[in-house]
Amino acid sequence: SLAAIWNDIGIDMLNVPSKLRPTYTDPVTRELRSWIINPMGVNGDFPVWAVFWCILPALGFTVLGFLDQNLTTLLVNRSTNGLQKPPAYHLDLLVCGALVYPVCAILGLPFPVAATVRSLTHLISLTNYDIQEIKGGGQRKVPTDVVEQRVTNLGIHVLIGLSLLLAPWLKYLPKAVLYGVFLFMGVSSLNGNELFERLALWTIWDTSKYPQYPYLQKVSIQRVHIFTALQAVGLAILYALKSIKQVAVVFPFFIAFLACVRPCFGKYFTKNELDALDGDEEEE
Repeated sequence: SLAAIWNDIGIDMLNVPSKLRPTYTDPVTRELRSWIINPMGVNGDFPVWAVFWCILPALGFTVLGFLDQNLTTLLVNRSTNGLQKPPAYHLDLLVCGALVYPVCAILGLPFPVAATVRSLTHLISLTNYDIQEIKGGGQRKVPTDVVEQRVTNLGIHVLIGLSLLLAPWLKYLPKAVLYGVFLFMGVSSLNGNELFERLALWTIWDTSKYPQYPYLQKVSIQRVHIFTALQAVGLAILYALKSIKQVAVVFPFFIAFLACVRPCFGKYFTKNELDALDGDEEEE
């Protein structure tokens, strides 16, 4: 509200439609599109061969949706998180594939995703932690118990739906505020992430002052840095593919390609090294 007072300052506000209706306007007739999407095009002139050609990018979105859903579920249901209720991997995909995605396709709506950062932030907010001191410096948050219920999930999505009623006021919300919230969610979810723990080791010149993480007691420091560098390269490539619009369509295929790259690590690292660097601590 304070940002809206200074009209002479170029503050980028959230662009929110004032009415619940399709937002696409035909450039020729200046009419809004209908709610239902015609698969053969607005004027019925979409060629049949193009329908089959669209299968190729659709495969990429399928891979991305499958991996996003399952990887998020795997991260949330890791044994180290201490969840008691069993996961429902196939049920999630069934609901998305049979109910959600078809409706989105017919109405021309964007496909929902599992939102890894949001899901992990929700888990963190429901988890009680025990702060453990690490020999050599540093701390690690260890989950003790999780308040497992469905009230917060239901409440979150009810509030998302009610946000339609707040559209006239949401347009006064600066985008910088949203970016700040997203940044906080992303950074807070990195706590305990071993990749970033190992990246932080690069800033400590004296190896004798390294925090005594379990994998440092099983793998040589040089091998740890090599493994971290390979992971960092893969992360950098993923970020570049996501950020460059001209090649963004390759993003999901590269994620699937990583599943083929991972077994190749076994030719350079021993099984014990991989278990220590890339395994679940509870399973070691």
